[in-house]
Amino acid sequence: MVVDGKIDSLPFHDLGTWQRFEQLVWDVVRAAERLSACHRYGTPGQAQGGIDIAGRAADGSWHAFQVKHVERFTEGDARKALDAFVHGVRPYDASRFVIVTSCRGTPTQVRDLAQRYRARHPDVDLGEIWDAEHLGHLLRAQPAIVARHFGDEAARRFCDEDALREFTEGGLRRAGIPVGAADPFGLEVHEAIAVDDVTHEGSLTGLSGHADLADPLPGPLPAYFRRPFDDALDAAVDQAVAGRSVMKVLLGGSSTGKTRAMWEAVQRLPEGWHLWHPAGHDELLASVDALPPRTVLWLNEINRFLLSGDTDRDERVAARLAALLRGPRHAPVLVLGTAWQEHWSTMTTAPRDERAQTKALLAHGWIRVPESLTEDEVSALLSQPGPVDSRMLQAARLAESGHVIQYLAGGPAQLERYATATPTARAVLEAAMDARRLGHGPDLPQDFLRAAAAAYLTPLQRDLAQPDWFAAALEDLAAPCRGVRGPLAPVRNLPSYRLSDFVELHARRNRQPVCPEDEFWHAAVLHAAGADDRAALSRAALDRGRTTDAESLALAAAEDGEGAALYALARCYEGHGTTDVEASLHYELAAELGVAAAQVAVAWRHEREDRLDEAEAWYRKAVESSDRTDAVVGLASVLSRRGDEAAAGRLYDRALASGFFGARAVEYQARLQAAEGRHEPALHLTAQAFEAGNPEAFTGLAWAYMYKDTPRAIAVLKQAMAAGDRNAPRELAWTYEQEGESELAEHFCEIAVSLGETNALRGLGMIRRSRGDYRSAAGLLWRAYNLGLRHSLSELARLREEEGSPRRAERLYRRALHEGDESAGAELVRILETRGRSREAEALAGRCPDLLEALALARAARGEPEAAEHLLAAHIAQGHSRLLLSLAALRERRGDRAGAERALRQAQDAGVHFASERLTQLSANTRRRG
Repeated sequence: MVVDGKIDSLPFHDLGTWQRFEQLVWDVVRAAERLSACHRYGTPGQAQGGIDIAGRAADGSWHAFQVKHVERFTEGDARKALDAFVHGVRPYDASRFVIVTSCRGTPTQVRDLAQRYRARHPDVDLGEIWDAEHLGHLLRAQPAIVARHFGDEAARRFCDEDALREFTEGGLRRAGIPVGAADPFGLEVHEAIAVDDVTHEGSLTGLSGHADLADPLPGPLPAYFRRPFDDALDAAVDQAVAGRSVMKVLLGGSSTGKTRAMWEAVQRLPEGWHLWHPAGHDELLASVDALPPRTVLWLNEINRFLLSGDTDRDERVAARLAALLRGPRHAPVLVLGTAWQEHWSTMTTAPRDERAQTKALLAHGWIRVPESLTEDEVSALLSQPGPVDSRMLQAARLAESGHVIQYLAGGPAQLERYATATPTARAVLEAAMDARRLGHGPDLPQDFLRAAAAAYLTPLQRDLAQPDWFAAALEDLAAPCRGVRGPLAPVRNLPSYRLSDFVELHARRNRQPVCPEDEFWHAAVLHAAGADDRAALSRAALDRGRTTDAESLALAAAEDGEGAALYALARCYEGHGTTDVEASLHYELAAELGVAAAQVAVAWRHEREDRLDEAEAWYRKAVESSDRTDAVVGLASVLSRRGDEAAAGRLYDRALASGFFGARAVEYQARLQAAEGRHEPALHLTAQAFEAGNPEAFTGLAWAYMYKDTPRAIAVLKQAMAAGDRNAPRELAWTYEQEGESELAEHFCEIAVSLGETNALRGLGMIRRSRGDYRSAAGLLWRAYNLGLRHSLSELARLREEEGSPRRAERLYRRALHEGDESAGAELVRILETRGRSREAEALAGRCPDLLEALALARAARGEPEAAEHLLAAHIAQGHSRLLLSLAALRERRGDRAGAERALRQAQDAGVHFASERLTQLSANTRRRG
């Protein structure tokens, strides 16, 4: 009989790649050393001072780890590692250095050498060598980590029994701390203002007429005042207590009470619930799959996890959170987050094929938090029985327009400090404001602020500044405002400062048109906090047409192992007609740094050039590093070209088994095969993609043939119909109508309608309307509307306009808008302005910038271009920078190309999407005409 006993060691070399071993060591360091802000630092070969992992201890000192996935580690290897740390530029001024290897043991010569270095450098903690034996010792108490990297069976047979008992059902581990032990300020609840017994405005007694209403000894947090949105938050807590996983994001401006509301809500949870507050992406991704039931996942400022600048990583986070909420073995979990409207819009209104996971995750789980208290709420606050927190009383009395919560957090006082600051202090603060709104992380290094502030001072101001101007500015900005932190406060144990989020939101709303001068970008290259910060600022520079600065920042980030900015730069070069050599170079640099998307791009380029060896190598690297479905499909394509159909088939099956995005990647591959004339393989892959859950696979292939080989497109759609594709009859109806086969078009349209595809009627009506067959078109559109397709009303309105019936068109547009078709608003504004009813048009256009744009265009078309420009300019000044594109278009139509260029450069400075492209197009048009 074979006894399934314990195992003595773990197969570290079976992990395969150095990346997987480094990930394991990172997990061990975080768990065993209990370091905060622990992160992986750069990649081998980069200027990283011999450091792969860094983290901060409780005393503020930084510890550094070099990781070597090798079978032998010699005395020479140790000397090289120790010299790189001791004599190099040590990131974070780390005071402890540990070498971690996967070797089964460490030679005596290596340990003796390490001890000699330790004796020579007593100011640094050197000498520790962790090998496989030491890692194994640490991992015996970490079954979650062992299970994650080697499997549940290895964890069961290797780890200590006591540690295994702490493992909950299904291999889940308890994360975080008990809710009752959580610190509200550690969870980023704002501190509140301090209040004297008598304020500069007079006695607090005057607030209510009763001196005893002010609580003389308030706690660290002001008494909580409930508002209607708290009921929705309580309902989410009740769902979690009842056993159902739920996610809610509180949506509102800075200092509106979002985080405090979450804190109050979780106080209602029964004993046994834990709260986990991950520090960032890496920690979340490493542990979210192992969260046990009855856990609160605290995601304050959820944009830090879903809007980091790395869309692929953001989407992985969203997908894992969605899986957490769906997974029965985790239930119940309560996921709580906060977001500003500015970030929310970016996360949820991306184009159709972008951020699909994020949009699905956030679709229905939000609760809006009002910016201010109503008059009734302020009255209710002041009329509460018993003693009232004196801070609440002062805020209720002095806050403007009901902004009580902001006043409590010191926001107005912080803005007052900004408004009255000296030129040098203002320059430092504006450098911080621009750094944060352009993507730098919250911790802003002193050296960066000092260097960047030069961009905000005139030459005279620089000459007149005192020698200690920077220290004086920091002291002024850090001084408390009514008992809360100043607008720019120091970070404990770091030479960095953090901007108040109230001031940050003010900057995002009021400084959008401002593009910093050269000194700001140069300071970021030299002094930004880390590679992620340089990468984010590189993207901001790219959005503003500062390509040279973007490249400098991207290359600086690359030196620390971050290649995402180089990838973004390559895509920009590729999309703006720059030489292919520039794009290829940056793709290759990013690929070498491990950016999987860049590896796929490099592989695809090699494949197109029939350099199959290079293509295969890059596709394999992308598969190993990320398991991207487009990499898997690309590798399958290369193997198929080589004639290895069996291996290619297995890879296609792997991609298809991964879900919708894998099936979409296979569909795209089928289209490429069709373009190359490989029609049968393309059709076979398309059928597989459809069966794997991609409902648009057949229609995608059909449209690849449309207009070039319409009979083949029709054949594809008929095969799709036979396979059960509900989209196919609709597409066949439209195709036959465009081919002049109206009877066949109506036949397939009826089939589509019987399957619930009422949009077939609308599309057929639009085609007939375009040909002037208004009677038939109107009948189809009305039928579509009566079957529930509300957007058909707007098409009917356009039809009536074309017929010459503006009154009927206006009535239909109004009806469509009333029934929820927002696109009808712009059309209604246009038709009102065209008919000379400008006041009505202006009243309607006041709803949103899109309608203002429609009004301006209609006014210009009516022969009043100056009035149209004035209208746009007024709203641009209010922060609607996107309207600069419309202003440029109006000026170009008038022949004012210089004015159009000025507007586009303003838009570019504000980071408006497509401004750079429009500027390039304007220059090209000018050259052609000139």
